[in-house]
Amino acid sequence: MARAESLLNLTFPVKIKLHAATERIVLPKLVYIALGSLATVLAIAGALLPGLPTTPFLLVALWAFARSSERLLAWLERLPLLRHALIEARRFEERRTIRRGVKLTAIGMAWGSVLFTGLASGFSSPVLLGIVGAAALGGTFAMWWFPTETQEVR
Repeated sequence: MARAESLLNLTFPVKIKLHAATERIVLPKLVYIALGSLATVLAIAGALLPGLPTTPFLLVALWAFARSSERLLAWLERLPLLRHALIEARRFEERRTIRRGVKLTAIGMAWGSVLFTGLASGFSSPVLLGIVGAAALGGTFAMWWFPTETQEVR
């Protein structure tokens, strides 16, 4: 049994603790920074590439940096490339709603990505098409699940 425990420690060296008062998982600061950094890279890629979302990755980055580094959080909030996505992320954070235009754009881009993937691969890679289709389906479900903002606030 001691050998099995030592093997488990070798395969997962990050110690995960439970915060006593709130019973939530507390990860080491470096894990939050790594997660926030990866999410930031994906958010920037999403701002530049059609079909890849920006706001969900930005939400993860904001969450991770809020728990690990005020300096990185402030830097992320100042990135001009993510300004529009940050506005949408803050709106979602405050109201838990998504604007209709954002929903339609997200769904259109997701299913456009499925079509593009199919055309680019000549519809010869069903596994790839299935993965992209499943992601589009998940995004569509998420857009349906979250409430639509009923009034435009400017």
